[in-house]
Amino acid sequence: MAIFINEILMFINSRILCSLRCTLTNYIGKVFSKELYDFCVMLFEKAGLTKEDAEIVSDHLVTANLRGVDSHGAFVRVPHYLAAIKQGIINPKPKIKLVKDSPSICLIDGDNGFGPMVAMKATKLAIDKAKSNGIGIIGLKNTSHVGMLARYTLKIVEERLIGFAATSSPPIVVPWGGAKPIFGTNPFTIGFPVDEKTSIIVDMATSTVAAGKIAVYASKGEKIPSDWALDKHGKPTTDPKAFFDGGMLLPFGGYKGYSLCLSVEIFAGILVGAPFSFHIPKGWATQGGFIVEAINIEHFRPYDEYKRDVLELIQIIKSAPLAEGFKEILLPGEPEQREHLKRLNEGIPVYEDVWENIRKVAEEYNVPLPKLYK
Repeated sequence: MAIFINEILMFINSRILCSLRCTLTNYIGKVFSKELYDFCVMLFEKAGLTKEDAEIVSDHLVTANLRGVDSHGAFVRVPHYLAAIKQGIINPKPKIKLVKDSPSICLIDGDNGFGPMVAMKATKLAIDKAKSNGIGIIGLKNTSHVGMLARYTLKIVEERLIGFAATSSPPIVVPWGGAKPIFGTNPFTIGFPVDEKTSIIVDMATSTVAAGKIAVYASKGEKIPSDWALDKHGKPTTDPKAFFDGGMLLPFGGYKGYSLCLSVEIFAGILVGAPFSFHIPKGWATQGGFIVEAINIEHFRPYDEYKRDVLELIQIIKSAPLAEGFKEILLPGEPEQREHLKRLNEGIPVYEDVWENIRKVAEEYNVPLPKLYK
């Protein structure tokens, strides 16, 4: 049980991870993003990636760490990505193919390449098509784990475009009213540009809760809410151990979350010809399909007019009276943006368990570790 919980911890979001660190791991120092990036590039080049591809994957992982999404950052993902190369799950030198192409829509076969690399190339293609034709929609099949979805909408909003991306994943979520895992957590992201300093980034799974949050309750010996999970018999449970013993997650918001989960399944899986969640093998690097869309605001109205109205909307939201217990109204993605600035200046925190995993791969590939600052 304890071993399984430790494995689950690696997938959880930044807020949950922080609370777990206080009880399950030890803070040992910090590293700076540039040094971590250089370290990752060297590792991935030695693992067989081209320099360009190694830089794309490394940028993705370090960006996740900077935003506080450590579950998708370098310390957690690098050892598993390297293991996936050895196991033949990830192809370090894929031959990416354009299966179908048109002015606004394209289908790509990623040849089981690194998800963050192939998905970013798909995103850049969506941006190019949107700039030329108003919209760009790219479907991607035969890819590995695509990492932090927000990275793709962040790239799109940098170009003053609206972005959307979604992906399917191995089954752990039941359909509303069902008692068998059919769907993955099936996350999606939507990004809206605002100005040079601000963007709105929605990035969320369609399950009620991350499995890692249940691990938090298990580590504390506490019960979970009855609407989070089912046990292996399909009955609602408040016992986190019952979830880990073959249990299942529920979709968030009842039938509404289920509807979104199903929609992602069709968009990112069936539409692009990738296996949907039920057929995706479980694993650290497995993934279904991926779809990304970029929308050119200028094809609807001048960007300055759009920006004016979005800024007004934000001002109205921020000036609303606060509900009891709240100190501030935050925009989607705002906590991560603040964390990015903080970690860029102060360094990325490092914890003992994940550092040991990084130390082992550094030794295996004969790459010097990034400097650890106390």
